[in-house]
Amino acid sequence: MADDSFAPLRSFDAFSPRGLLGKREYVEDLEKRGDPEAAALLVACLADESGYLRDLAESALVRLAAAPRPIVPLLASGLWYTKVSAARTLGRLGARATMAAAALAALLDDTNQSVRRAGIDALGLIARGGGELAVARALHARHDPDRARLREVAAGDRTLEARLDELLKNREAMEATEDELLSHDAAVVRASADGVEWGVLTGPRSSSGVR
Repeated sequence: MADDSFAPLRSFDAFSPRGLLGKREYVEDLEKRGDPEAAALLVACLADESGYLRDLAESALVRLAAAPRPIVPLLASGLWYTKVSAARTLGRLGARATMAAAALAALLDDTNQSVRRAGIDALGLIARGGGELAVARALHARHDPDRARLREVAAGDRTLEARLDELLKNREAMEATEDELLSHDAAVVRASADGVEWGVLTGPRSSSGVR
């Protein structure tokens, strides 16, 4: 007999106490399991029409430090609330979600203001969590010469705004391939703050072992 104990809760009334309790128990059970199947079901909850279930799933995924990659496709959903939930979850995952920066930046052109705001907030959280290089590169790819999006992402944080602006001016870091960045992401961010040139980081090691 098939185990349907983790089937989506479509039969619950979102406005009944029993329905709310059932959704909470469903998410709590999935979080306790914590296996890949459970994580996939939590991601699926981000597309549910119940805002309560989506909120529970968002928090559970963050507590589990879930892999961000399965969440990214939801940013292209036709449902505005799914885009918002996915963006919020990715933002709360912080620097773990740097690979989602470009997809989140695409939300800045969304006609739905809730989606657009969620994208901006998520990029800001990722940048503050240590993913500022990925965020700067995502903004650079948008070719936004007046830096308006940079200011929105920084949200009044002058230090972050200056940091992103500094990175955006680093042409080599902005135009490097993903392969070049793969093993140098954190190093580039740290070194840029100290004025170290990109070539120092990507060039061959010296005999002393220092790049």
